[in-house]
Amino acid sequence: MFVQIEITTVCNFHCFYCAGRDMPARSMEMELFDALLFGLPEGRHTISLQGEGEPLAHPRFWEMLERVRFSGHRPYLITNASLHTTPRLAQYVPMIGVSLDTLDSDEAERIGRIGLDRVLANLEKLLVLAGPDRLIVHSVDYGQDRKPLDAYLRKCGVTRRVVQPLQRKGDYRRRYTEKIEAAPMPASPAPCAYLLQPRLRYFNIEGIKMPCCYIKDASRYVSESGLLADFALGGVPAACAGCCEVNSGAP
Repeated sequence: MFVQIEITTVCNFHCFYCAGRDMPARSMEMELFDALLFGLPEGRHTISLQGEGEPLAHPRFWEMLERVRFSGHRPYLITNASLHTTPRLAQYVPMIGVSLDTLDSDEAERIGRIGLDRVLANLEKLLVLAGPDRLIVHSVDYGQDRKPLDAYLRKCGVTRRVVQPLQRKGDYRRRYTEKIEAAPMPASPAPCAYLLQPRLRYFNIEGIKMPCCYIKDASRYVSESGLLADFALGGVPAACAGCCEVNSGAP
């Protein structure tokens, strides 16, 4: 199972599409982290130390990483590559995610991703330390020209990419400078794949377990069974309203 733990909401970037920038900046206490990690079902899981913040900004990140490793799990993270790059990252993390949206420094500043030169320098250090086959570059498609970035990554030998569209839930849309309509809800809404196939579990900064990482207003979430009950009644749960994943679990 892929388990995502939001260890911090602290970030040195201000990406316009990031719901985390409306959240209080704080980091998870080690006691809560241990309770979540050691309370997981039996088995070897991939533990992603990420959420709405920069994981390397957590003051005890390396301790958390060690706990994941010594528990027998596979660690993962997505970093903005702006803070620092150490050999330990390549030594202890089998696959490393890096978020990067553009090669245009002015555009990067405009969308809140500061210091592009430093990011690219750190990315290229990681390419040397870990190799391109161990890097996954995550991008948000907000309408920018992605061709220069695509060409750069091909030149670097990076083939693993994850490109996500702007999330159209209200939790996210309220941050967008341009008006974006909510995803239209189907006439016969059905649960998403995250609810029907427990392939991912997300723990937010408060340790609340959710079926996905898209629910940012935890006050609208009660339980997975509650979400399924709302769908069974023919409605869309408040926590899922506007999400493009609705009906993704339908046959």
